[in-house]
Amino acid sequence: LRARYLIACERIPEAMALIKSCINHPDISRDLYFHQALFTCLYMSPLEDQLFQEVLTDCKSGIEIICNTEKEGKTTLALHLCESFLVPQLQNGDMYCIWDLIFIWSKLQLKSNPSKQVFVDQCYQLLRIATNVRVIFPFMKVIKDEVGEDGLQICVEICGCALQLDLREDPNMKSLIYKTIAHFLPNDLEILRICALSIFFLERTLESYYTVEHLYKCADEEYNECTSSVQNRVRFELLPILKKGLFFDPEFWNFLMIKQNCLALLGDKA
Repeated sequence: LRARYLIACERIPEAMALIKSCINHPDISRDLYFHQALFTCLYMSPLEDQLFQEVLTDCKSGIEIICNTEKEGKTTLALHLCESFLVPQLQNGDMYCIWDLIFIWSKLQLKSNPSKQVFVDQCYQLLRIATNVRVIFPFMKVIKDEVGEDGLQICVEICGCALQLDLREDPNMKSLIYKTIAHFLPNDLEILRICALSIFFLERTLESYYTVEHLYKCADEEYNECTSSVQNRVRFELLPILKKGLFFDPEFWNFLMIKQNCLALLGDKA
């Protein structure tokens, strides 16, 4: 109660001294309120830039603190706290609690500023500092959920950007991106075929070959811009990026040639 009173009166140095004493106590320190209160004091003081250095809390506890702060109606502080936990995770490439942090961040960001464009811009800013390409998946999830129809196109663009990174050491991740693009564009036969071939080249499994065979046995379809899920610009920027993953351009081969070469790559499995 004394800590709450001192914070309410903005007597921050006194509040911090009391709170730090409580945090140093072996029993009282288990109460997350004091950690939350210290974040609040640091946010209200000139020492704001030391926020994360002063209180190094496990991300799970951090999430609880963020949610409690939001329940108290302090959206701006909750967003600031969330970014204080999220940014180091992105910079370190650590996926621990990242889905939860990004989900909470998205809700707080939109509550703070309902503009969808600002939200997308903020997502891109966070993606630029990320060192683990796998964070594109939680970001695509929140963009798709929050932005609506335009969100799908943004997600396709994010996949295209990710494929231009050096993923030679992580073929599973590359394959997952191709599968994601195919999931986003289920009615675009040309892109489905390219994705299926790229996945086959990476995985060399019978299952991935059967997908290629199934798609090439489907009747050819003319691309129709009117029924496409993405703009023409996005699709034609994506096609050359996808084709970089191929050993050959399937445009110049019939299915018999593709089948022969795929079976040769399968080796004994064929």
